[in-house]
Amino acid sequence: MKLSGSVGSGPAAFESASRAVLSLRMHRKAGVKMTMPTDTVRLGDVVRLRFGVGPVALHGSCDVISVFDEPRRRGFRYRTRPDHPEEGEESFTVDWAPDDQVLVTVESFARPNKLLIRLAGPAARLGALLVNRRYLWAVRKIVSEAGGSAGRRGPA
Repeated sequence: MKLSGSVGSGPAAFESASRAVLSLRMHRKAGVKMTMPTDTVRLGDVVRLRFGVGPVALHGSCDVISVFDEPRRRGFRYRTRPDHPEEGEESFTVDWAPDDQVLVTVESFARPNKLLIRLAGPAARLGALLVNRRYLWAVRKIVSEAGGSAGRRGPA
């Protein structure tokens, strides 16, 4: 599944979106509880997550397997660990395009790893899509609050 959308334009939006992604603030604002060893994602980090409330919360962890830190592209990719409800990889990329638009792309390749997720079937895939849309919303909101020019174009 791949989802992209504009979150703003210009250098301020690029910096703000990059910080939101690399600090996991995007995840937290979208409602996913995330913890990591430092303030910014680093290669080799173990990221722990919790989504939901109380006994119905899903828990898991991921290994950061790459970090992108280029002049017009930033982000990271992680791979799930055995305790995660899914098995796969997910990447979060911020691109500052030549037309000045700042695009965030969330790309995931996953299959169920736990019985609950297998039983959920299509509902689990819909849930993943909704969470990815929420990530884009979160970055737009963060960029807007930081004074960047938040874009209003939907997912591409």
